[in-house]
Amino acid sequence: LPHVTATHATHPNSLAAGAIPSELGLVTELVTGGGKSWGTYFLTSNMLTSSAPTELGGLIKMTGFFSLRSNSLSAAIPTELGKLDQMSFAFGLSSNSLSSTIPTQLGQLDQMSSDFYLASNSLSSTIPTQ
Repeated sequence: LPHVTATHATHPNSLAAGAIPSELGLVTELVTGGGKSWGTYFLTSNMLTSSAPTELGGLIKMTGFFSLRSNSLSAAIPTELGKLDQMSFAFGLSSNSLSSTIPTQLGQLDQMSSDFYLASNSLSSTIPTQ
């Protein structure tokens, strides 16, 4: 799946259920049918369970929104999400059942200008700054 052509790159409230396929981390670009590249990845308000796969750290071309908010994801936040260092707006993992500490690697998201959502989880540390 190195290149995916899609009419929609976002799927909020689509009621996707189960674990997030690790193969999604192999996607290098999401484009519309018209050839426009999307830097957006939304799977918000679904019924996703398990943990966020570490392979999502491979979505290094994501520049806009990344949101897995309002699901039933558990376990720790993958450190590999710190590789999404081109993200500039809206990183959301709030309203899940994530636990453990916030990985210091998320401090590498230094292009982030706004909206870093981790609320409503069971995290036990501060937001890293490195």
